[in-house]
Amino acid sequence: MGPIKLSGVEIAGVEIAGVEIAGVELSGSQVQQILYVLVGFVIFILLVLVVNFLATPKKSRTDKKLAKAEPQYEEIFEVENELFESSPYKSDPDSVLENSVLQTVSLTLIVGLREHLTKLENSTEMAENPSDQHKAMLAIASYLEGKQVAPIAFTQWNQSPIQGIAARIILNGKSRTALLGPSLAMVRATAKFPEIISAQVESAHAAGESVFVLAIDGLAYGVFSVSHRLVLIGSGDRI
Repeated sequence: MGPIKLSGVEIAGVEIAGVEIAGVELSGSQVQQILYVLVGFVIFILLVLVVNFLATPKKSRTDKKLAKAEPQYEEIFEVENELFESSPYKSDPDSVLENSVLQTVSLTLIVGLREHLTKLENSTEMAENPSDQHKAMLAIASYLEGKQVAPIAFTQWNQSPIQGIAARIILNGKSRTALLGPSLAMVRATAKFPEIISAQVESAHAAGESVFVLAIDGLAYGVFSVSHRLVLIGSGDRI
């Protein structure tokens, strides 16, 4: 069979002839253009796939690295000092209370706060997160519990963001009003602080600590100073 002669163009030594498809005749140059378009489209698809393959893992590694760079902190509230005045009103023997009793009263008040916050968490109403004041008071409770102090019964418990927490407690057979609150508020809620309590309040404030004063029946019996700091506990490696 002799060679077939077709008019057309030659690409890289290959002659591309004109063709006829469904009655439509395409010249060699038109076939060439179609081939160029098809080859270009295939190359474009391949480039997109390669770019996605290379870029996706790199982005994932970058995001992971950024996540690891974010530090995690924990709030630490710690009791730095406690001080009691067992006899703030010298002329009244009935006002004398031992330090162990004053620790018990302090813990009893904060146990009421703990129960209050637990009820808020379990209620259907939206509850705010504990304030720094509440967190500092809870730190006092943990501190006292660590010293094996145990709470006693109380009634009429209430709390105020300004005044602190209060309740009625039976001490030595007598119902007394106990109050634990920020020192600045307690100055107005009690008689003049005993000198040792006043000095401790000033010292704690100078150190940047939160200061809470314990009062019973309007007399200041004790003071707690609580520090607050942030501690780095890890980074993205722990996530």
